[in-house]
Amino acid sequence: MRYFFAWLGSKRAAKRDVAEPGCLLDRAANANLPVPAGGILLHNFYDLLLKENVLKENEGKVTATSADALHELLFTIAHFPKINAPMVVRPLHPNSFGPTLPAIQMDNPTLLSSSLCEGWSSQNGRHDLLLITLPKTELRGTAVTPQNATTDQLIQAETTTPLPRLTRWQRPDDSLPPHAQRLQMLLRGLRRTFGDDGWEIEWLDDGRICWLWELHQY
Repeated sequence: MRYFFAWLGSKRAAKRDVAEPGCLLDRAANANLPVPAGGILLHNFYDLLLKENVLKENEGKVTATSADALHELLFTIAHFPKINAPMVVRPLHPNSFGPTLPAIQMDNPTLLSSSLCEGWSSQNGRHDLLLITLPKTELRGTAVTPQNATTDQLIQAETTTPLPRLTRWQRPDDSLPPHAQRLQMLLRGLRRTFGDDGWEIEWLDDGRICWLWELHQY
């Protein structure tokens, strides 16, 4: 059976030979860490569109011959869920994400086709794309949880702030801003899921949830 799509949290990304950045988010979502809803369009879907002449590739530039046909196949063949929220396309490279493309509504075939083709055009080899919902972001930044450390590092606007590391049952530090407390809990969950090997993440905070947007081995 050919698979065209893997939902984040399904633990299918690694089985489908998806690049590590996508596999890590898939595992994080499966462990109930706060990862925005989304899924990975697999290389098989890209191949199908080429064979059906819905896509054309010329010197690395990918274009759609029919935005409507691409849109229809995404939902009827790939069975991508219909989500009524802004989503972004994130190209998957072997060890990193490509640039996050502008947010789109999935019910707009023209914008969807354009964004997917731009993502595919940025890739060589496998053509796996992450489509993920974009939270309404009040704050964003990066954070590092080093191996065998007692503090983590909160990084915003080139300013690095030490962040006390939570132990298993410890509550967040009430003296910290609310987003920093939510980040403390996210980093604790990250270590519980992936181990204390040293990780760097990108996070987004919508005022209620600190979302895991990206993670890498540190």
